[in-house]
Amino acid sequence: MSASRVPTGTYRLQLHPGFTFADAADEVAYLAELGVSHLYLSPALQSAPGSTHGYDVVDPTRLNDDLGGDEGFAALARACRGHGLRLVLDLVPNHVGLSSPHNPWWWDVLRHGPDSRYAGHFDIRWQARGDGPPQVLLPQLGQPLEVELAEADDLRLAHAGGDDVEAGYRIVYHEHAWPVRPGSLAEAGADPDDVAGTLAAFEVDRGRLFTLLLGQHYRLVHWQRANTELNYRRFFDITTLGGVRVEDEQVFADVHRKALELVADGVVDGLRIDHPDGLYDPTDYFRRLREVAPDAWIVVEKILEAGEPLRRDWPVDGTTGYEFANSVLGLFLDPSAAGLLDDVYRQVAGRDGDPGAADYGAIVEAAKHRVLDRLLVSEFRALCGAFADLAHQAGVVADEQELSAALRAVVVAFPVYRTYVRAELLEVGERDRHDVREAVARARARHPELDEALDLLQELLLVEQVGVGATDFVMRFQQLTGPVMAKGVEDTVFYRYLRFVAVNEVGGDPSHLGTEPATFHEANRRRQRDWPGSMLTTSTHDTKRSEDVRARLAPLTEAPDVWVQTVEEWLSLTARHRGATGPAAVHEYLTLQTLLGAWPITAERAVEYLRKAAREGKQYSDWIETDERYEAELEAYVRGVLADEEIVTTLEALLDRLRPAGWLTSLAQTLLKLTSPGVPDVYQGCELWDLSLVDPDNRRPVDFDHRREILKELQADAHPIELLARMDEGASKLWVTHRALQVRKRLPEAFGAGSGDYEPRYASGPREDHVVAFVRGGRVATVAPRLVLGLGGRFADWDWHGTTLQLPDGTWRCDLTGQVVPGGRPVAMADILTAFPVALLVRDEDH
Repeated sequence: MSASRVPTGTYRLQLHPGFTFADAADEVAYLAELGVSHLYLSPALQSAPGSTHGYDVVDPTRLNDDLGGDEGFAALARACRGHGLRLVLDLVPNHVGLSSPHNPWWWDVLRHGPDSRYAGHFDIRWQARGDGPPQVLLPQLGQPLEVELAEADDLRLAHAGGDDVEAGYRIVYHEHAWPVRPGSLAEAGADPDDVAGTLAAFEVDRGRLFTLLLGQHYRLVHWQRANTELNYRRFFDITTLGGVRVEDEQVFADVHRKALELVADGVVDGLRIDHPDGLYDPTDYFRRLREVAPDAWIVVEKILEAGEPLRRDWPVDGTTGYEFANSVLGLFLDPSAAGLLDDVYRQVAGRDGDPGAADYGAIVEAAKHRVLDRLLVSEFRALCGAFADLAHQAGVVADEQELSAALRAVVVAFPVYRTYVRAELLEVGERDRHDVREAVARARARHPELDEALDLLQELLLVEQVGVGATDFVMRFQQLTGPVMAKGVEDTVFYRYLRFVAVNEVGGDPSHLGTEPATFHEANRRRQRDWPGSMLTTSTHDTKRSEDVRARLAPLTEAPDVWVQTVEEWLSLTARHRGATGPAAVHEYLTLQTLLGAWPITAERAVEYLRKAAREGKQYSDWIETDERYEAELEAYVRGVLADEEIVTTLEALLDRLRPAGWLTSLAQTLLKLTSPGVPDVYQGCELWDLSLVDPDNRRPVDFDHRREILKELQADAHPIELLARMDEGASKLWVTHRALQVRKRLPEAFGAGSGDYEPRYASGPREDHVVAFVRGGRVATVAPRLVLGLGGRFADWDWHGTTLQLPDGTWRCDLTGQVVPGGRPVAMADILTAFPVALLVRDEDH
């Protein structure tokens, strides 16, 4: 990897049909002026029609026509080059969208079955019924097949035209279409060359259509059968995203052809790799990727649990930065509030008759069990069958129920997303041994009666026991634990355990509160040493709440008594908007936190978010079995609250105190991200205050014209007094972002892998715990406040009580305000942060 290709700063843009390559090109000049070095694009390869995110790629061999195709992308690349910017692509190697007929690989597989040239591209366990052909399950019908044929005419035979008459036939159903197996029309007694006659015959005779369908390489069934019967690997529980086998050399080449062409041509500098934990062998994947892209900047969406390091044998530059997002937010959380927050939440949940709602560990365990019971049933069932075969080979005397229970117990107890054992090569890392043994020990403590089965499972997972199918079992096990963790924790627990939702973030531990400065500094030092090219993020397309929502909520931990009183008043005031049976008290509590964090917010946005939260939590409603009555009462509650003048007045009174502290927290968090070891990323629009919630809320249009105008005004005159006066519109955040990015570009050696060393600086005095400071490369110093309510809240009210900070020798000038600070001796914090709440100081000789 060439050091010149490591960005100094990236800017993430979400592409979709409403924001294309051309629209991105229109913003290049502004983003270059802002100071980033690279445009970081969401998936740009051909995705399903109308896709709003791009992660459902249907053809990875070409750029997305809906975004402008080759011509539009080339124009964007030219615009970037003209302004000194480069490009980073978001690549999805784990899965493709199964939109039919738009995915040519999937279409060919459905038509030709195991004989398709693309059959090996997918993870399919082919199944045949009787004398019929091998089939893959397609759970895409709104009703059972028999009902669709008997009571509706949505499912029918059609013809798309073309020179190959037989190839033109297809089964259509609403927006879906599936091919017809060669020869199957003749088997059903039809003449394929007589198109009109054949179509008419099948239109009249629905039983004949049923017979035709039985002879296809796919089996159409009701969508609710997916989770229990699916016979292909998918992304989590999303049936329309099919896993691909990039462990196969040809599949790897096909999936990466276009992206690597752009890298080789010098059009693209970097790749963000989506969901590597879904891959069969991530270690081998990254080795092959680095071989074909030796100079590319490669970061991976690896979600690390607390204390889990990134694999040193992965030849990549780092992660996409979720661990940093959690670490930096923790600086602004007071851990002493944890007990009181527990008490409040326990009381709130007690109103719903759920005394265990505050037991985080129990909630995680229950949620993982539910995933195995309701969502990933087919995947778990297949693994259980393989385990039973291996137990039989090993002579283990245990029935299938015991083996299933042991496997389930270990999956549920798994402490990380997955291990990276390379079973075929007998390679087991020490971290993998630790994680497997910890999971088995936890399972054994809960289920001592499963001793023999657990012994065998541990031996298999550590490649100490061999057998026919053992390698495949280990690798498939590793591909299951990640989805169970993701769907159980991220997509269930984070919407069910609502004690303090600012910490319910990807890769975070909602039961933990706060990061000590020393811990933050040590994490920064390790990153500078091991992964200096790793991405740093605070908001992404996947975060549950934006960085500014979390920053606004953070100061509540400094005033837990105020929070207790606020919750009591809230539950009392809003009781008049409760329905006969709902919403649950925990959702009233979530509503309060959501409104405080995202205010001002429309009723539509609030309702959409709360509805999604209720479904994700899977207690009162669900995506599969929606409780319309509950959701109606939840919506009525939210709308009633927002239309209630007394409640809104009460809410705004608390916000008058909370909002300024949130702004100051966000400024500090932003500067720390922009100057810590690693590559800072700005998520679209977040250079100003952004109070977005989870997707799709965080994909709303960004007003770039407004941002461009503010930047121009600040460049003309950015006096600290004006910045503070314009705090409400986010001008100060944009200024910090702009100046810090410019400093990184101007002094790359101060932040680089070799020379950009990291030196923590500690304050002295009564308020020393309220300072986070460090020096990069001996030339750039960052000084930021933390726990700002303890300083007085509003910037004008801060009292440092004589606290001082000493910078290294030299004269330092703040790049944000022009203020001069002497080094080599203690300086009062009140003098360092006299004009502005944060300081970005550069040695005078570097100005």
